[in-house]
Amino acid sequence: MYKLLMLAFSAGFSCHAAAQTYEGKYLEANYDESKVPDYALPALLTSFHATKIKTIEEWERIRRPEIVDFFAQNMFGEVPTAPSPIKKSFQLIAEDETIFDGLCTRKEVRITFENEKGAVSMPLVLFVPRQATEKVPVILLATGTDIRRTGLKLNDSQRYGETANGIPLHQLMKRGIGVATIDYQAFGMDPGDREGKVSGGISELFFEEGQQFTKENEWGMIAIWAYALRAGMDYLETDTDVNGEQVATLGSSIGGKVALWAAVTDRRFGMALLATAGHGADAIWRREYGETLQNMCNHLPTWLCRNAAKYANDVHALPLDQHALLAAMAPRPFYVSNAQHDLWADQKGQWMGTYHAAPAYRLYSKNVAFASEKQPAINQPIVKSTIGYHIRSGVHGLELYDWEQYMKFMEYHFLKREPRTVEEVYHPD
Repeated sequence: MYKLLMLAFSAGFSCHAAAQTYEGKYLEANYDESKVPDYALPALLTSFHATKIKTIEEWERIRRPEIVDFFAQNMFGEVPTAPSPIKKSFQLIAEDETIFDGLCTRKEVRITFENEKGAVSMPLVLFVPRQATEKVPVILLATGTDIRRTGLKLNDSQRYGETANGIPLHQLMKRGIGVATIDYQAFGMDPGDREGKVSGGISELFFEEGQQFTKENEWGMIAIWAYALRAGMDYLETDTDVNGEQVATLGSSIGGKVALWAAVTDRRFGMALLATAGHGADAIWRREYGETLQNMCNHLPTWLCRNAAKYANDVHALPLDQHALLAAMAPRPFYVSNAQHDLWADQKGQWMGTYHAAPAYRLYSKNVAFASEKQPAINQPIVKSTIGYHIRSGVHGLELYDWEQYMKFMEYHFLKREPRTVEEVYHPD
């Protein structure tokens, strides 16, 4: 179900825009490597004013802020200032300690943001292992569906411990890793406006008097949904079972774009995990392969802020590309995964984005376990590295194989232990 949902999002489906965005969206794409234009990536460690970045201090003071600000103003949109203060509240709706014969505790929480303009609530569901003696690391999964019912229902007996939307819940609990998920569409449904104007949901709590839709540099749907993930983090910081310094965002397809932007703009997140996220996340725009900025602005204009359209017809005029956005995660770990046959997300472009983010990590003397621009082989994951990566066999989506590499990555970085195979998790002796 989760895989199908993410495929639907990547195809441009929303409750309001399905009919008008599907036709022509894929037919316009280039899948021919020989048609990829020549391009030069902007230098990661040179500022807009030609300052050579040589130290952590210069990266933190000069380069990283201008990278994040550029993407906020010209790609995803900034979070506006609310006309009246936002009050946040969290309500524990239900708690169940009986799952898997007591291996797991499930908590359902209602998160509410409100001010004089109104109120918006969003559900969060958290699973934590009961056997843990310390606060646990948690994966915060970006989803855009009702998570409380069918999505998190345990699957049939032949898939023991996996939920209907594909979360390997039992294995997570055995590894000592919690998982939470939110319905980010509770903060805003894609209005499908052809001019990219956004209204409704939480955006209206930030409207000035008489404002009817977002300004050109204000948040599009990716940024609004990333803000929902940040709201989830607001709660997780308060939960006594959760290690608030070890929360990883995770998303697939559009959810991957959301997960990355949330982690870049909120440094409380300790890690980002990206599954077939593609353009707008880890894939290089300049390759013009698969999904392009022009395609996104034409067919899904509300995903980005309206300023992004300035570059839609000439991505080579962008002073940055997605490698710089990935580098803004430094020094925190991130993991990029993609699929052999995912042409739309441009798995080669994803590797180029990943590889060219590494210089920022070397400023911090972080281990990055690849030294060659050559793309790693299929099903050969890089886990013991600050930047993790794999390309698996198969197609677009979030698969069990991906989950298992993410769990190993978290074991290595958060739990400070040698990553374990599934056999070692279930049969340690």
